[in-house]
Amino acid sequence: MLTGRPGVRSAVPRLGTESSDTRDRAPLNPRLSGGHHRAGAYLNMKIQLEKNFEEERQILLQQQKICRNRARKYFVESNRRKKAFEEKLKEQEEKEHQIREQILQQRKQKFEEVTEKFQRAHIPLSQQRRAVFQKPVPPLEEALKQIQESNLKSKVNFSSSHRPAINWR
Repeated sequence: MLTGRPGVRSAVPRLGTESSDTRDRAPLNPRLSGGHHRAGAYLNMKIQLEKNFEEERQILLQQQKICRNRARKYFVESNRRKKAFEEKLKEQEEKEHQIREQILQQRKQKFEEVTEKFQRAHIPLSQQRRAVFQKPVPPLEEALKQIQESNLKSKVNFSSSHRPAINWR
C-alpha cells in the first residue's frame, strides 16, 4: 500500500529486471528518468491502490455495521434475559413471603389453640360450671335489638291482657 513513495520498498514486484537499489535511486519524475513508461506505471499503480483502499474501506464499514447490529442484538437479548430473571426472582420472593406469612399465621393459630386448651385445663371447677352454662354474649347491636323487641312484645301483651272490662249495657 505504501508503494510509490520514495525510499519505501513494496512487496509487489515492479515491472522490469532492475535491482531494488537502482529503483530506489531512480527519480520518479518522467522528465528526469527519461521515459514515460515509469510514470504511467506509477499512475496506474496509484489508481489501483486507491481503488483497493476504497474497497477495503467499504468492506470495513460493512463489517462495522454488522458488528454494531450484532452488539445491539446481544444487548437487547441480554436486557430481555435480565428482566426475565429479575421478574422470576421477584415472583420467588413473593412466594417465599406468602409462605412465611402462612406459616406465621398457622403458628399464631396453633399458639392460640394451645393457650385456650391450657386455660380450660387450669380453670377451677366452680368457674368451669359457670362457663358451661353461660350463653355466648351476642354483639351489642343484636343485644339492643333483642331488648327493643322484648319491650315491644311486652307492651303489646300488657295492653291486650290488662284491658279494663267495659260493660256496654
